[in-house]
Amino acid sequence: MIDLSTLTPQLQATHWGWTIALFLWFIGLSGMGFFINYWVRQKNFVYVLTFCGIAGLALVTSHLGRLSNLPFVIFYALRDFSFNFQSWMMIGIVLLSLLSVGSVFYSMICAGIIFKGSKWQKLAQSDGFNAVFPVLGVCSTIYSGFLLTQAVGVSLWNSSLIPVLWIMSGLTSSIGMLELMSAMGLVDHKSVDWCSRTSVWVDTAKLFAIFSFVYVALGSASIGARAGAEALISGNQALMFWIGGITFGTALPLLINLITRSQKVITGGAIFAVFGALFLRASILFSGYYDSLSF
Repeated sequence: MIDLSTLTPQLQATHWGWTIALFLWFIGLSGMGFFINYWVRQKNFVYVLTFCGIAGLALVTSHLGRLSNLPFVIFYALRDFSFNFQSWMMIGIVLLSLLSVGSVFYSMICAGIIFKGSKWQKLAQSDGFNAVFPVLGVCSTIYSGFLLTQAVGVSLWNSSLIPVLWIMSGLTSSIGMLELMSAMGLVDHKSVDWCSRTSVWVDTAKLFAIFSFVYVALGSASIGARAGAEALISGNQALMFWIGGITFGTALPLLINLITRSQKVITGGAIFAVFGALFLRASILFSGYYDSLSF
């Protein structure tokens, strides 16, 4: 184990809070949910995903400094077409905005608000229209993970495994949301009868991705990466990681889908899967340490 007291004072936690953790969760749920919705196409599911996308965008923009200046920045950027596409934050805001605006448009068609009539309903059910949202959803989810990998000095996050892990956990949470909505009678049960079988494979892949992420961090040459991994395993974030992210968020839903078809039990597993993705993201986020400086 690493004795943090022997390191230079520069080794310290990043202190990114729950605002960013919730942003990562909402975007993963919305992004991978729209990926799944290509095959489901249930309007109540679209409403939930739209809310999650808007909430994620609102949370990340609220984290920006001088938020009141953002509308003016957007206005002048549009007027002068002076977008900085070399900025990952700029690319991300564009992606998330497209996902949010597109999902609101989708929801308005489903609800028959402004966009009424059979032609709009046919558009909402068409393959071409629905193919746009999986692309935006997957790109937004990958971006939310890639954003962490670009954090300077936090070597725990500088791993290509994070976007993969975000994809896997986003899939499990969105499948869990579908199962939960099915139990509540909000989506057609026949359209989600594949969820339990698919969830088994996704949860298995997710466990493998988590193991790989922690294993690589533990073997890293960076002190910050090893300190972050040990914070996950036995440190400050261990309870959230093992109980919330692994046990309830992944292992229990996997076992439930393997051994039972009881609707009540599966519903409980679905709730665990939805919130497990939040706890997994939060534990990894809160375990980030800036690398210490050597003199």
